[in-house]
Amino acid sequence: MKENTKGDFELDLKEIYSILWSKKLFIGLTMSIFVLVSIIYSRSLPNIYTSNALLAPTNTNNSPISTQLGQYSSLAGMAGINIPAETGNPSIEAIARIKSYDFFLAHFLPNIKPENLLAVKEWDKQKNKLIYDVNIFNPVSNKWIDDDMTSSQDAYSEYKKIISIVENNKSSFVSISIEHKSPFIAKRWLEIIIRNINESMRNENKNIAISSIEFLNSTLETTNNKEIRDAISQLLQSQMQNLMLASASESYVYKILDSPFAPERKSSPNRSFIVVFAALIGFFTGVFLCLVAHYKNET
Repeated sequence: MKENTKGDFELDLKEIYSILWSKKLFIGLTMSIFVLVSIIYSRSLPNIYTSNALLAPTNTNNSPISTQLGQYSSLAGMAGINIPAETGNPSIEAIARIKSYDFFLAHFLPNIKPENLLAVKEWDKQKNKLIYDVNIFNPVSNKWIDDDMTSSQDAYSEYKKIISIVENNKSSFVSISIEHKSPFIAKRWLEIIIRNINESMRNENKNIAISSIEFLNSTLETTNNKEIRDAISQLLQSQMQNLMLASASESYVYKILDSPFAPERKSSPNRSFIVVFAALIGFFTGVFLCLVAHYKNET
């Protein structure tokens, strides 16, 4: 670095190259330290496996009940019966439910072992065995070290970290995935979620249809007005169709296009990337330290 006539410093690339070349051993040593640390760090990270599934909404427009009831809203008004407004795309509702705390508590957490969500350290591929963090959970006594670690809200926080749902705006297909240290658990948990979202929404709509049928039948018995009786009869027919659809279809919200599977290859961590990135950081750190030390001694 040279000083010009105005008192400013100009960058001399040849001088910098000469400085760095003379300090190549120091730069190489710095890179080696960073690479060594990154190798140790990356090897300490457990493998993560991701199970994926592709789903197709069975009805992309409106839920069966709300759509058909809407056709008879004027007739229902004559009978003094309030018909709920359309709820919109059932797939969007299903996605929101899967991500919700209520769904997690009612349909996911009761079907898994909490320690597999909160306390797994790594998975032994050779033995197909989970290894737990003994500071959190003791697999021998099957007890938690601290009861506070079993909080449902903490479990829900972990649940949100491992689940991913993406809807294709053009095709309406839904891609859903679960991450876990065991590929088999990732697959099983994804199957639980798909099965339970279909079952829970189907049962809810069945119950609505049954309650509506009971109410309409009781209303039919108490009126003699022909127009109102005709309106109620058409509403009853609609509700019977809704009940039939909900009872007949297991894939009530989603049908599976690509089933969950246990992946053979890990999805993360990318250990090669970690090492290469650390090598670059080590190189630039070494260069920076060399230049700072050299020009500091000149001043």
